[in-house]
Amino acid sequence: MLTVTKLIVALLSIFSIILLSFTFFIDQDSELYRLIHYYDFGLCMIFLYDFFVQLYKRKKRWQYFYTYGWLDLLSSLPVIDQFRYVRVLRIFRILRIVKSINRLYKFIITNKKASLYGLIVFVSTITLILSSTFVLYIEKDVGNIQTAEDALWWSYITITTVGYGDYYPVTNPGKLVASILILNGIAIFGTIVSYITDKVNTIKKRSSIGE
Repeated sequence: MLTVTKLIVALLSIFSIILLSFTFFIDQDSELYRLIHYYDFGLCMIFLYDFFVQLYKRKKRWQYFYTYGWLDLLSSLPVIDQFRYVRVLRIFRILRIVKSINRLYKFIITNKKASLYGLIVFVSTITLILSSTFVLYIEKDVGNIQTAEDALWWSYITITTVGYGDYYPVTNPGKLVASILILNGIAIFGTIVSYITDKVNTIKKRSSIGE
């Protein structure tokens, strides 16, 4: 059965494979390499959570585990690099469910609100990862964002629009990326507020119907 969560996980799987492929062209001792692996660890946690959710929801849990569940598990463990590319199986499973663009379009139209929330979460995650990666690459020799940890901290305080000012881009491309990340942060918090409001209204409606 196709769900918004499965679509998001499939899209994140595609992105994670692209991100991992990019590391083949980077010096393993560089800060950029370390930053990408930090983010890959975070994605692994998402995939691992998805594995346990899938295992919990399945009626035939052992059947799921022995068919492709064990591959989902191995590809989600951050300590096993060799199995990271097994994530492509998640993508193929989603494509098998969708089968056609028309069916995917109908699914999105039927689940407009959930699809919109899911899309914003996906785009925001990708924007966060790419922004900090680009800023570290651009600023590492000219600014004060020189390590993977610097980039992580800078992206966190920027997306939350706190802006302590301890780390900041000094180049024009870096400032442009920072501006995009700030707008991304505003969109995320707007989405969170909208989601919470929608859930509260749904609970109120159910309560009034029950009365």
